[in-house]
Amino acid sequence: MLFARRQNSQDQSNNNSLDHHKTNVEQILAKIGVDPVQARLETEQGYGWNFRRGSAIIEIYISEQDDKSYLQVLSPIAHLPAQGLLPLYRRMLELNLQLTNASLGVYYDTVYVFNERSLEGLDPSETNDIITLVAGYADDLDNKLVEEFGGRLYSQV
Repeated sequence: MLFARRQNSQDQSNNNSLDHHKTNVEQILAKIGVDPVQARLETEQGYGWNFRRGSAIIEIYISEQDDKSYLQVLSPIAHLPAQGLLPLYRRMLELNLQLTNASLGVYYDTVYVFNERSLEGLDPSETNDIITLVAGYADDLDNKLVEEFGGRLYSQV
């Protein structure tokens, strides 16, 4: 960029915060056997990674929106079945009461396991917990929900 916008001190502290959390995520990925460089995703802003845990695809994003910075860990686990949505939705609500640091939701026709948290006060231990829990739930629940209610695993083409 020829005429880059000069960053003020607030912009620099936000970028430093994103960079700090990027380093934490990449160290966590390396510890669980994921090559952070291979896992990187191109994003419009911030940073992103994806990797597989069993049959689930896990995505991690660190970004800034509306002057706040966030960690988002999510996994698209299944496409909704053509029928029987009410029992599936009820089961998802029941499961939400049992999940720690994660929730189930639907976006378009896809069921997700996700967590979104502000970067403020987030330490590497909590980041590791969130990634580990979301990945574990996704790998466990994707097959169970598809077997019980139909639909198709997201990871299947």
